[in-house]
Amino acid sequence: MSPAVAARLRVAVIVVVTAFVQSTFGADLRIAGVAPDLLTLVVIAAGLVGGPEQGTVVGFGAGLLADLLVTTTPFGLSALTLCLIGFSVGSLRSAVLHDSLLLTPVVALVSTAATVALFVGLADLVGQAQVAAEGQAWLVRVALVEGVYAAVLSIPVTRIMRRAAAGSAGAARLAA
Repeated sequence: MSPAVAARLRVAVIVVVTAFVQSTFGADLRIAGVAPDLLTLVVIAAGLVGGPEQGTVVGFGAGLLADLLVTTTPFGLSALTLCLIGFSVGSLRSAVLHDSLLLTPVVALVSTAATVALFVGLADLVGQAQVAAEGQAWLVRVALVEGVYAAVLSIPVTRIMRRAAAGSAGAARLAA
């Protein structure tokens, strides 16, 4: 098995395990009524480690898993959102951001908050206004709590993703 295929399999296992953890234990980790969005964090880590291509692919796969778990929104909404976030973080990482331990939590916080806003905006665009029915205060609280969760967990998750993606083309390109 080539190193690139092995890296893809390791990353896929991380996404599936993360979806399992989020769907089984995620609801128990609520702060102020908001659970962490671990799949978004894995997508952000994939973009930081592997660039825009890996961020996009992992985002799409993680989004499809999220769409299978959440039945109250149209199928594909999470996939589109996470695909766009993975691409954006990966593009910023390859073009602007340097590999920095201190920058990772900031990127995770801002990207997670952007994911919440993008998801709600896209949901409203496709006629799912009930997603934001709780109001702006709720949206800010969700973005802030999920962002803080992401910032706290970003360094270990990024390290795990970096080890899993070792051997992939995107990780090699960013390392050079």
